[in-house]
Amino acid sequence: MKIWARIAIEWKLRDEQNRAGVFNMHMDLKRIKQGFIRLIRIYPLIAIGLLIIAYLLGGFSEQSNPLVPRTIVLGMLYGLIIVVPLLAILIFVGFSVSEDRSRNRNLKSLENLPAEDPFDLAQEEMCGFKIVSLTGELPIFTGVTGDTYKNDENAICKEFPDHVPPVIGCECGFYAFKNRRDAQFELSIHPGLFLIDVDLFGIGFSHKYGYRAESQRVNSLEFPKRCMRCKVLPARVFIKSYKIGYGNNVWWHWSVRCSLCVKGVKPENRLTIEQMSQKLNVEIN
Repeated sequence: MKIWARIAIEWKLRDEQNRAGVFNMHMDLKRIKQGFIRLIRIYPLIAIGLLIIAYLLGGFSEQSNPLVPRTIVLGMLYGLIIVVPLLAILIFVGFSVSEDRSRNRNLKSLENLPAEDPFDLAQEEMCGFKIVSLTGELPIFTGVTGDTYKNDENAICKEFPDHVPPVIGCECGFYAFKNRRDAQFELSIHPGLFLIDVDLFGIGFSHKYGYRAESQRVNSLEFPKRCMRCKVLPARVFIKSYKIGYGNNVWWHWSVRCSLCVKGVKPENRLTIEQMSQKLNVEIN
């Protein structure tokens, strides 16, 4: 049975949200950025489609009167190669500026937050999603920040060990997305990671996209459909391999592979889905 937790009141920026940022209207910048990145991913297909249409209409032929004049084709090529990438860069710069302003507004909001707000008695069940990697010779969950944890743990603040996370003005605590779609989008830009379903307990903060809480229990890990090496065939087993980071730092990293890509991997460096489920003590779907 899931436990109900006391959630801190949502941090709302009220009037400041309307005064700052790139957009005058109240718009969801995170959703817009996600949509724009998805559009960028299919941009090559759009460009190829336009070029094929221009070719079929005679834009690349030597005819005197083609259906599509060569000047239009050349203009389209310049646009696809130069103008569109420059616009994309400017838009990403705009996103970065807006996110910096939003982060600064959030910090100011935290400084001005009334003392009674974090102890508002609003009741909410904290269930969420997050992305993790599996590291270590014996597999263990590793967050995107590099912190490791087991399937059921309490958060510990490394910077200020005296306080119990989460604390206003500090970034400690377990984080999770409320919406599965947000976690899946983060997974799409971090290949090689896994999606997990979690419950958060204890005192926690709720914000627009997720939670930050005192303790966490991992309910399940989603097994990727495709091999993380060839990206084509269905994944079958977990394998571990060496990874080298900054300063020649070496660690074990777990991934999933298909029956073809797993050939050559030593048996002691493999785990079946059932074996990994037992090691992590969580369900693997």
